[in-house]
Amino acid sequence: MNYQVKEIKCLKIDFLLELANEAKDEGHDFVQKTIDDWNSGTNDFSKESELLFGVFYKTDCIGIGGLNIDPYTTDRKTGRIRHLYVSNIHRKKGIGKLILNKLIESSKGSFDKLRLYTENSLAISFYENYGFKKSSANKESHYIEVKKV
Repeated sequence: MNYQVKEIKCLKIDFLLELANEAKDEGHDFVQKTIDDWNSGTNDFSKESELLFGVFYKTDCIGIGGLNIDPYTTDRKTGRIRHLYVSNIHRKKGIGKLILNKLIESSKGSFDKLRLYTENSLAISFYENYGFKKSSANKESHYIEVKKV
C-alpha cells in the first residue's frame, strides 16, 4: 500500500476525530487528548525540535506519533515519544515502525535520549522489539539512546 508520512502543521487537527473515536473504543483517550491539547495550544508540538507526524493512506490519517521535549525532566536533550497510535485495520503493516523511525531520525542532533511511558502490553512488546529498554524511572517505562548523526 502507498502510505505517506507527513508532518502535521495545520491550525486545527480535527481530521483526527475518526482515529480518536477508534482509539477511545479501544480504551485509549490519548488521541483525543492530542486533538484537544493541539487545539487549545497546550501542546501543539511547536517548540524547537518538537513535531507531530501523521501517516496517510489516500486521504485518511491512519496513524500519528509525536515528539516533545520531555516535560518530566530538566534535561533539554531528552525527548519524549508521545501518543503513537495506528488504526486497527492498518496494524501489522509496519506503520508503527514507520512513525517511530521518522520520530527517532528527526530527533538526531536535538536529543540524546528518548523516553516514553506505557502500560499497554502490546505497546510494550512493540517498543522492546524496536530496541527500547525497560525503565522504572519516574514517568518513564522505556527509553532509547539516540545515536549521533
